[in-house]
Amino acid sequence: MRAIARLALIALAALAVAGGLAGGASAATSLKRQIVGTWEFVSLDIVAKDGSHINPYGSHPTGVTIFERNGHFAVVLTNPDRPKYASNDRLMGTAEEYKATAEGVLAYAGTYTVDEAARTYTMHIEASSFPNWIGGTQTRTIVSLTRGELKFTNTTPSTGASATVTLKRAK
Repeated sequence: MRAIARLALIALAALAVAGGLAGGASAATSLKRQIVGTWEFVSLDIVAKDGSHINPYGSHPTGVTIFERNGHFAVVLTNPDRPKYASNDRLMGTAEEYKATAEGVLAYAGTYTVDEAARTYTMHIEASSFPNWIGGTQTRTIVSLTRGELKFTNTTPSTGASATVTLKRAK
């Protein structure tokens, strides 16, 4: 009877250790593995150097950020309140329609690397709707990261301000 009790205690202890290791594994998963996937924009707070808030993508920005396992990324960010083109032809817009498009859309893509210790990722931009970014790099600092939410700061947006971005994992 004592031998069975001892075996049962050993088995329970082994299960507890295995459970602890499995639970700790998610916490030990690399940032790069955790950010892989498709993320949707929830909020974007851009603060200018004078402290004012800039809202080029409206109060509810739409778009996605995609991080692939192979180190490629793509970002598309839009203001959903942009006016539609009266001509219904993207090549036949008015000056005002083109201006609203240029101000309310940002898309860029390239490769990325992650610095686990600094909790940052750096994007190497190969294509962008804002041509000044092409060939450059930008680093984002991860503020928080869960399975469902990624929040980061960007101190190098095209506006010269700083931004805090919140994304949710796409379903």
